[in-house]
Amino acid sequence: MNSAYRILIPVLAVTLSIGVISLRSRAAELRPEEATLQPVVYAPPVETVETHVLERGETLSDVLGRASITGRDMAEMLLSLRQYVNPRRLVDGVEVTVRRWARNEALRALEVRVNADTTVRMQIEAVGWSGGLVLTPVVLDTVYAQGRIEQGTTLYQALVYNEEDDVPITDRTQLVYRLAEIYEFKLDFTRDIQPGDSYRLVYEREVRPDGTARSQRILAADIVNQDKTYTSVWFSRGAAGQGYYDAEGRPLASGFSRYPVAYRVTSNFSMRRYHPILGIYRAHLGTDFGAPAGTSVEATANGTIASAGWSSSYGNLIVIRHANGYETRYAHLRAFAKGTRAGAHVAQKQVIGYVGSTGLATAAHLHYELRKGGRAINARTAQLPAAPPLAGAALDAFHEAAASRLALLDTQSRRYLARAGARGPKVADEN
Repeated sequence: MNSAYRILIPVLAVTLSIGVISLRSRAAELRPEEATLQPVVYAPPVETVETHVLERGETLSDVLGRASITGRDMAEMLLSLRQYVNPRRLVDGVEVTVRRWARNEALRALEVRVNADTTVRMQIEAVGWSGGLVLTPVVLDTVYAQGRIEQGTTLYQALVYNEEDDVPITDRTQLVYRLAEIYEFKLDFTRDIQPGDSYRLVYEREVRPDGTARSQRILAADIVNQDKTYTSVWFSRGAAGQGYYDAEGRPLASGFSRYPVAYRVTSNFSMRRYHPILGIYRAHLGTDFGAPAGTSVEATANGTIASAGWSSSYGNLIVIRHANGYETRYAHLRAFAKGTRAGAHVAQKQVIGYVGSTGLATAAHLHYELRKGGRAINARTAQLPAAPPLAGAALDAFHEAAASRLALLDTQSRRYLARAGARGPKVADEN
């Protein structure tokens, strides 16, 4: 390289470095009000967006017509949409968003919000409409709540109207019902809860962007009822089962649910009852529930389906065999749930069929029988067997999970009390 260039290059590098340092120094000294304002540049939108709502009595075709989507565009879009959802099954309130190119108002895309968690997004390509399912994203959040039952209030009122909690309003009623299910076999919330009782719980929720929850699960809870503490901890063993247990690993649920449907009893177990169709007195070896046709029927305990099919006066009948010689029968069903067949294993509270009026029945209802050793017994008064406690490796795994969740419950409780103390006592309304 020429010697002149060898000298010139370092000189230029030093000069540029000094210039950059000088500019940085001047920029650092420049006050905000002395900064040069750049002109605003307007960027026109590339698309226009309009949202239509499926009204009561409307079809999706009606909504598309309102959005000026007709003829071939409508036909091809509906045909492509059927890969993801049946347009005839869309209910009122479904949102349909239409996107068009701003430059010429030509269709660009269409979105059908099927429910809070699922949207079908369709777009026009060179070969026609294509699409896919878009799931609403969620984040996992943990929320703590505690409260006390005051004179003249219920647990429902204490939790739903507690102004000190961070529990979202949309979650509160569901939490009360969930607590009632968890403690179903330990406490009667309508009779046992007394003034001075208290509760605390920690639960996780899958939160959508709009703040609503896709799902909730109570991880741990305490209810103090007349100075006795009832603890519940969620524990899952995967395919081996899941549920709520006390601090010692004993299941809170009984081995049997009392009823397979949550409806009133219309006919009790009796050794002599007048049959409305046959016109004679004979034994009624079960309990009838007056539920509407189509109501879901749940298995009252874990077991194996012995049979599922037609059985004379019973109509459509499911027979389930359980541990220790117990058997349950579910009669007059309109239909069986998917997977309900002889030999299939079922879990407690799993839907197995639907209320109907098949066989000798005057109207839709469920006839439910509980048998022990082949002998019918009264399901309403029988001493139902307890669910087996955890043991061995399952009990060890439970204690590990319970320690973590009960520690979380205690930690959140201390934080709650600290915040409450920082806020100070409530000031009474002078009015």
